[in-house]
Amino acid sequence: MKSHLLLVLAALAPFVHAQSDAETSLWSQERLGGDLFGLRNSLGACGMDLRLEATNFYHGDVDGSGPEDLEFGGKVDLFFAMDGQKAGLWPGLFLNIHGEYRYGDASAQAGALTPVNAALISPRNRDDVFAFTNVVLTQAFSESVLLSVGKFNTIDLADRNFLGGRGTERFMNTSFVAPPIAGRIVPISTLGAILSVLDEGKPLFNIGVLDSRSPETSSGFDGLDDDEMTFLADYTIHTNFGGLPGTHTIGGSYSTINAFSIDSSDYLRPPTGPGVIPTRQGDSWYVSYTFEQYLCQWADDPSKGWGVFGMLAWSDGNPNPFEYSAVLGLGANGVCAARPDDSFGLGCFWNGVSGSLKQTVRPAARVQDEYGVELFYDAAIFPWFRLGVDVQWVRPVLANNDDAIFAGLRSRIIF
Repeated sequence: MKSHLLLVLAALAPFVHAQSDAETSLWSQERLGGDLFGLRNSLGACGMDLRLEATNFYHGDVDGSGPEDLEFGGKVDLFFAMDGQKAGLWPGLFLNIHGEYRYGDASAQAGALTPVNAALISPRNRDDVFAFTNVVLTQAFSESVLLSVGKFNTIDLADRNFLGGRGTERFMNTSFVAPPIAGRIVPISTLGAILSVLDEGKPLFNIGVLDSRSPETSSGFDGLDDDEMTFLADYTIHTNFGGLPGTHTIGGSYSTINAFSIDSSDYLRPPTGPGVIPTRQGDSWYVSYTFEQYLCQWADDPSKGWGVFGMLAWSDGNPNPFEYSAVLGLGANGVCAARPDDSFGLGCFWNGVSGSLKQTVRPAARVQDEYGVELFYDAAIFPWFRLGVDVQWVRPVLANNDDAIFAGLRSRIIF
């Protein structure tokens, strides 16, 4: 019923623009709630910002070995940011909080190993649940050196110009949102500390340590174990080919985790069944290379334009269920002058299943590499209301399953 209401709102959009100027101001503001009866102005004066986003999905398996049914699900994201100096504390202090409420179901897999709806795997991939997945304090020691400590939402950390987006923006498949090859040793939400170095405000170098097993729906302090830690680092090179910016990032992680090769992780749902005999393996690592390159930018807003992107990663293959992972695609975060706030993406992904996993499950199932293509278009009906369509074709990891097509609608309201 809720999804049908959103479609009705979209259909009424042309009539809304015919209203008076006083009425039109509601539709032209950036957030539906406006100033929230003066609350945002009061918070802003104290260096604080509060934002809510409600994203709904009417999405599912329309062809394949799944139930072939569209399902309704969604989530509400709460974002709170504070500038410590403006709040009366001290210079260089910042607080960022991200709370997530997940409900319903729109995450049918049809035998796919990689979740096709990244938004609905956090804080948990099932049931109605709320959790604060990001509570981070950052202290800037200078304009170029920052230290962040707290509970990190690692999907938020993976956000870029064309990749990332938490599944509520841009691509929905986890392969484009947060590299699934990292999911075995980097939880969605976990305690840790990250030291960042900037170059003229742009990310240059990060090094950090995270707990490998912190649960998303609790504080995580009760599960902190120094025997299972993940160490990560990345270095970014900024380029300017033909006057157009690009980034090239080399990164990697090493973890002291001791896990089953086919044990469920936060990003993945490995197949299980009779005859599956998991083996225990200590330590895990992966390395990656990621690039984004603008092909064109809008003169009035350089943050918008068209670009290409790609990622290639390798891992140990045990306990990591993937040996390698790759994505390549084309995206736009401003389609044209007439549609400056619309976004578009077309990408392909390939996740190479580890030989250890194939061997482990062979008595019960025949496992193959998983790959697919995703296409999405999100239209800005109003600045605070987005309506989009998403289509995915996936060759699932289970060889006996049919190729699957996932499709549906996604709407997002910014309060």
